[in-house]
Amino acid sequence: MKLPIITTTLAAFLLFALQMSALAQDNKATPSSFSLKQAQDYAIKNNASTRNSVLDREIAKKKIWETTAIGLPQVNAQANYQHLFKVPELSLGGSTFLATDLPAGVPITSDDIINKSVFMGYTPGAPIPLGVKNNTTLDITVSQLLFSGEYIVGLQATKVYYQMTDQNKQKAEIDLKESVANSYAMALVFEQTLDVLKKSQANTNKTLSDMQQMFQQGLIENTDVDQIELVSLTLKNAVSSMSRQLDATYDLLKFQLGMPFADKIVLTDNLESIAKTDKLEPLIATQFNINNNLDYQILNTSETIGQLNLKREKSTYLPNLAAVYRHQEMVNQPAFNFNPKDVFSISMNIPILSSGSRNVKVQQRQLELQKIVNTKENVANGLQLQYVNARNDLTAAFEKYVNDKRNIELTKRIYDKTLVKFNEGLATSREITDNLNQYLTAQSNMYNSILSLISAKTKLDKLNNNL
Repeated sequence: MKLPIITTTLAAFLLFALQMSALAQDNKATPSSFSLKQAQDYAIKNNASTRNSVLDREIAKKKIWETTAIGLPQVNAQANYQHLFKVPELSLGGSTFLATDLPAGVPITSDDIINKSVFMGYTPGAPIPLGVKNNTTLDITVSQLLFSGEYIVGLQATKVYYQMTDQNKQKAEIDLKESVANSYAMALVFEQTLDVLKKSQANTNKTLSDMQQMFQQGLIENTDVDQIELVSLTLKNAVSSMSRQLDATYDLLKFQLGMPFADKIVLTDNLESIAKTDKLEPLIATQFNINNNLDYQILNTSETIGQLNLKREKSTYLPNLAAVYRHQEMVNQPAFNFNPKDVFSISMNIPILSSGSRNVKVQQRQLELQKIVNTKENVANGLQLQYVNARNDLTAAFEKYVNDKRNIELTKRIYDKTLVKFNEGLATSREITDNLNQYLTAQSNMYNSILSLISAKTKLDKLNNNL
């Protein structure tokens, strides 16, 4: 009687499973849409390098507590079991005399002691064990570092190290944003280039079809048809090549985002919105503040670490002071125990002579610090030069972009008019080919200029830590 109920339940479960599977397939097929900012934010959360930089910062945070704990009270317990195959003993000696047969005032001689008829005998005392055969000892030790120059400097160094890991995290993020921006723009360029090529291919194929009909009617020569067919095949190869480059660029972008290659993505921004051509003049006019640059900030932190390393080496000339308290308990107490249960001690380690090794180490740290200072000055000059070059590149790229954008309008107009003239018998196939190549070259130049524009703008923003 219960079989129909079970069958109905199983059928309902299978139906639900099929629905969920179909829903999962639909979700998998649905492409993810990204603006440039959304793509950068997604990459920061999912890219392996930025995730590792977050872990490095957490490790540095734990390192601070690890170092701090060295200067806090340390409590340790120890249990020892001991078995003595032979317990050492101590005898204090002892005797009993009963000399009733000797005259009064007569001293006892060795013969009297041996002669048992006169002397009852000598009875030694019972031996005292100096331990127990089996025993368990429990020790509790509490130690406290009272003063250590190296510890104080080391604690300062861990906090600076955490600051550096945080700066490295920010640098990893800004580097990733730059890479995502360049790949995003390149994908858009390839998409638009592919669209232009496909439209040109469609127009060329239509022209080729018309010319083949005109050739069959004897209105044009075979050379004109061959010329347009050559252009059509060239465009076909260009479309195939651009499709592969576009797929490769999307794979690169997915890799930077930390997405599976099987997922589909849609880019919602356009090249003009990324380039922000209307906001370039204020960017170009901005003065470079090197203190905002992350590379320079990291070098400042490196210099601080170098100073702390020097300070740590100098601190080795100072004494170390520590206090220790120890309590001991035995499960089986021996008759005599010369070890006290509670002991408190303070120890001081005073460095006196190291045959010059400490002095040499201090000199090494001084030289290393000087190297960091030299590197910092050199990098500062290099960053200034990079900023000037990037600003000049941005200005040149913007000017070229404006001119190339105008060239596209002109070459497109010329190509369209040439097609009209050709249909009216006023232009040759050679003119169509030349004007089409001119138009496609203008498209390529414009896309290259806008890529250079976006790259220069991104580089300026990165130098200003403004990505």
